[in-house]
Amino acid sequence: MLTDALLEELHYRGEGSDLDYKAERYPFAKASDEEKSELLKDILALANTHRDRTAYILMGFKENPPHPAEVVGLSPEGAIDDARLQEFVNGKLETKLVFRYEERLFNGQHIAVISIPKQQRPFYLKKDYGKLAKDLVYVRRGSATGIASPREIAMMGAANLARGEAQVLLSFQTPENQPLPHIFEREFLIFPTDLPDLVADRSNIFFASSLRVNEDYWREGAYYQSSWRRVIFARLLLANQSDFSLGDAHLEVTCRCPEGESVSLLRADCMPDEPDSSHLAHIARLPINFEHANQRVSIDERASEPMAHVTLGTIRPSQTIRAEEDLAFLPSGPGSYLLQVRILANEIPNPLLIAHPFDVAGPVRNVSESYLHELM
Repeated sequence: MLTDALLEELHYRGEGSDLDYKAERYPFAKASDEEKSELLKDILALANTHRDRTAYILMGFKENPPHPAEVVGLSPEGAIDDARLQEFVNGKLETKLVFRYEERLFNGQHIAVISIPKQQRPFYLKKDYGKLAKDLVYVRRGSATGIASPREIAMMGAANLARGEAQVLLSFQTPENQPLPHIFEREFLIFPTDLPDLVADRSNIFFASSLRVNEDYWREGAYYQSSWRRVIFARLLLANQSDFSLGDAHLEVTCRCPEGESVSLLRADCMPDEPDSSHLAHIARLPINFEHANQRVSIDERASEPMAHVTLGTIRPSQTIRAEEDLAFLPSGPGSYLLQVRILANEIPNPLLIAHPFDVAGPVRNVSESYLHELM
């Protein structure tokens, strides 16, 4: 899944051999063969182009040199189904092409993106279609599309032979750099949903003004206590065991839950601090949380399940890279969970899926407001 930070970078980058802007969505559902062949040609051209990173077609973007591309947006009507597009494209080719189509919001506008990771080439049609001829290798040169020469095609084949499959090792560890267990004992506290505000002690001059009281103290305390008693921390490390570098390495992390349960996903440094009853102290300790575009671990909670995006960058041969920050998993209750990680990189044409199952056991306790007072 594309992050806002990556889209921000792409719309500043400008068109080239690995990036194409389209102000409108390609005709597809009711389009003619000639119209759909334009979409097919652009996908093939980017797939066949020599590059070191993933190529993108951004729809809903209008080129505006020398300024960044203008985000003009698309109509929500006419959205293309990824599965149907995959079937259409790969049904026309001699070999399978790995790509992804998705529609989403960016800067308040509806956009669409085709992502084409770097993979073995060339790709070509097994029979004529629309305006395209079979056996021709279409390639993008700069911002224009042409037909590859025999020499260019030979160089594609040589590049395929020069590099074998990527070999990687993903490790799941604890913050103490030990192997992540498969069994955890945790406690699940369920506090009343109608916890009251903290009220100032009028007999104390310092707290005479309610402005000096953190009214959310009990609610923050309940969240703090329940979170730290059930949290599971995981540290991710990726080792490149290939004899070549991996470019633009990225991890997508999700967690499958038992029926009726859920899981919250946080950066470890975003776990709640112990609350303070003083309003001034409460304000003083609030983190100033700027969303930097270069943040290398981010959590996307807009989908049906939270997903962590972990950017690792280039990993050299025999090098191991640790994620910038550990992840914190907060299961809602006991049961069998499955931690899943998709590994993506320019040199990995088909994303690798690695899983780590774990069981969580422990009591589920409905506790009273007075018990919270004791804990705090």
